[in-house]
Amino acid sequence: MKKAFAIFLVSLYIFSFTEIREFLKLPAFVEHYKEHKAVNHNINLLSFVTLHYLNGSQKDADYAKDMKLPFKTHDCSHVYNLSIQDVAKVFEINIPLVKHFKEIKRNYYYAFHFSSYSEFSIFQPPELV
Repeated sequence: MKKAFAIFLVSLYIFSFTEIREFLKLPAFVEHYKEHKAVNHNINLLSFVTLHYLNGSQKDADYAKDMKLPFKTHDCSHVYNLSIQDVAKVFEINIPLVKHFKEIKRNYYYAFHFSSYSEFSIFQPPELV
């Protein structure tokens, strides 16, 4: 039972979110090839594929049938199913500020003039003697 359910889920994923579902249109491909073969007996499969896939989408008499062929159109419906449709425009959270600590101000005094760095530096200005 687990194996059958796993196969079902994998096949559901493959046919929903990948381009494998385009292979389900293969019967339309075969039927359309047969229609072209009935009109023109000299057409082969390679020239049919060249006509429909390598020459772009030409708007001719059977354009609607051409668009039903596999890999002619792209369906992005799975993108829309995963997106959130209704998003709130304004989002606000009011959290009161609670002070847990008492603020104490202390004055520290540090005198930098106890030692002169210029006396110990090798780079000193010249002195007049």
